[in-house]
Amino acid sequence: MSTNNNSDKSGALVVPEKTEKPSVELSIDLIRRYICENATDQEAFAFLQLCRSQNLNPFLKEAYLIKYDRKAPATMVVGKDTFTKRADRLAEFDGAKAGIIVTKDNAIVYREGSVVMPGETLIGGWAEVFRKDRSHSFRNECSMAEYDRKTRSWREMPGTMVRKVALVQSLREAFPSSFSGMYTAEEMQLEPMNLPEYTMVDPMKVPHEVIEVQSAGEPAPAPAPVEEQTQADSDAPASGSVTPKQIGLINKLLLEKCGIAEKPARRAYLSREFGYDGKNMSKQQASDVIKQLLSMPEKGGEHNEH
Repeated sequence: MSTNNNSDKSGALVVPEKTEKPSVELSIDLIRRYICENATDQEAFAFLQLCRSQNLNPFLKEAYLIKYDRKAPATMVVGKDTFTKRADRLAEFDGAKAGIIVTKDNAIVYREGSVVMPGETLIGGWAEVFRKDRSHSFRNECSMAEYDRKTRSWREMPGTMVRKVALVQSLREAFPSSFSGMYTAEEMQLEPMNLPEYTMVDPMKVPHEVIEVQSAGEPAPAPAPVEEQTQADSDAPASGSVTPKQIGLINKLLLEKCGIAEKPARRAYLSREFGYDGKNMSKQQASDVIKQLLSMPEKGGEHNEH
């Protein structure tokens, strides 16, 4: 696989690591197997879209998909450093101030930093973000009562935690296009010290659809036409069973074109529309299915499954 032009033979986008290791690929299958095994297809797809739209790399601690209980909904959060690093790269960013709000002797005190002095009561945090192209700053204040989760971090570092909440809120309001849909563990009911660490996997072992997951703040190159992906498959011999790569692309297209995510629904659709259930296809038959799916409109078409 070549890593010099951010694409592999299929034209699918990849992102090279900052080392000599092979390129890293992110897919729904990879998310389910290596990031959050409890996630549903829809949750994994939503996380994939967040990483794609905001150029987040979960293997660099930039994004997390958390779900400890299969019956509970998944939570998507990003690292606090993702906010500050990305803001530092923005040309319009003109610095920020952040601190805590305390009371002492019935007086309210605003202080930069996170130090609470003896005899003071911590009641909240504040932050102010400045843009070079705006005449007014973006300031937020948040209360301890609203965000204190009584977890280890909130018990041991309450000032640091509430200051972080105020800062990321101000950054999100100041730069909505750069931070939309991104929330930190401090804002959610999660313990930051318990966030998982994802281990890099060999991309050669990930056969499914590929998206770009560059470091935060780096622009994503335009994706290669998906038709090029089918061309790579058509170059292979027509004989033999469907390949994992073809299955991954078919699943991706069924989700994008028809809104079908669950395996039973996918098999039923393929059997009804094409006479195959996904397992008994040859390479050539899979290529034909892919071509027909590519010709279909996006979600909401006549073939949408419910």
